[in-house]
This record gives sequence, structure tokens and C-alpha cells, in this order.
Amino acid sequence: MTELGRQLLRKGFGRYYTSGPGPRWSEADRRNVEAFQRAQGWRGGAADGYPGPETWRRLFLNLPTPFEQGRPPS
Repeated sequence: MTELGRQLLRKGFGRYYTSGPGPRWSEADRRNVEAFQRAQGWRGGAADGYPGPETWRRLFLNLPTPFEQGRPPS
């Protein structure tokens, strides 16, 4: 879980961490994942804050997210 959180921070999606990511899944992780998913244009159940295979793939790709391209997350 820590590496997931670190990658969220690298991508600009760590606003809900109060002391950084840790080894246990938390509500802050879920909310940061949800923000990342929404920035991908996902809505409803696709942006539930739980990282499925596509979320993991996109988080760990070297492609810039809309946030990294200078556009605020949706």
C-alpha cells in the first residue's frame, strides 16, 4: 500500500494524506485513488476509490495524467 500512496503523491493525488502514505489501506488512500480515477474521466462505480487493474496500470504508467499536464483534476 505504501508504494500505491507514493505513486499517488508523484502523480499529484495526495491531498487527503495528513502524514503521508503507509502500509495499511486507509480512507485517505481511498479518497486519493478516487480523485485519480475522476481525473481519468471516470464516474459512478468506475470512480469508487478502490484500485482495480486499470487504475494500477494507469498509476504506474509513465504517461502524464491531466494533472501533470497542467490541467486540474476533474
